[in-house]
Amino acid sequence: MATAGNARSPSERGSRPGPAPSLTVRGVAAVAIDLADARGLAAVTMRSLASAVGVSAPALYRYVASRDELVRHMVDVVSAELEHPPPSGDWVRDFTVVAERQRVLFRAHPWLVEAVASLRIMGPHVLDHLDWGLAVLAEVQVPPTRKMEAIALANGVAALFATPSQPVGPQAFAPLDAGRHPRLAALLASAAPTPPSADLFERVLEGVLRAALQQ
Repeated sequence: MATAGNARSPSERGSRPGPAPSLTVRGVAAVAIDLADARGLAAVTMRSLASAVGVSAPALYRYVASRDELVRHMVDVVSAELEHPPPSGDWVRDFTVVAERQRVLFRAHPWLVEAVASLRIMGPHVLDHLDWGLAVLAEVQVPPTRKMEAIALANGVAALFATPSQPVGPQAFAPLDAGRHPRLAALLASAAPTPPSADLFERVLEGVLRAALQQ
C-alpha cells in the first residue's frame, strides 16, 4: 500500500501554502492509484482520498486543485513505470516492445484507459512517451501530425488488447441462420478449427501503424 509521504523532495511539491511536511503531491497520487486499482476510478473522490491519506478534504486541495489535476498526476506516476528503449532503427519493433509494456500497465491498472482519455493536460512522463515516439519515427518521411496519429493509435491498440477477453467458440454462432447469413455460414462450414493466434496483437499493431504512416 502506498503512503502519501516520502515520494517527492520538497522542491518538487509545488508552491501551495500549508501542506504538512510528510505529504507530497506524488505521494497523494500514489494513494489515489491504490484506491483506483482496488475500487475503480469513480471511487477516487477528493473526500475518499482525503480519508485515505488522513487529512480533511479542504486540506487535500493544498496539494491538488481539482480531481482532474489529481487524475493527471495519477496517470503520470503510472506512466513513469513505462520503460522506453533507445530507437533501434526498426520502428515497428520499437513500438511493439513498448506497446507490450503498455499492455502490462493497462492490465495492472484497469482504470488507466479511462483516465488517459480524460486528460486535458499531459504530465511530463506522458510527454516523454510522445517524444520517444517521435524519435523512433524520425526517419519516417511523413508529416509530424501523421506521426502523432500513429503514436495515438499504438496507444489505443495496446489498451484494446489489454482488455480481458474469452476466445470465441462455436457456441457463439448458435443463432446463425444460413438463409440470413449465407456468407458467414459458408465460411464457418469450410474453416477448420484453429486456436487463437498468439501474434494477433503484433500483426494488428503493425498493420495499424503502417496504414497510419502509409508505409
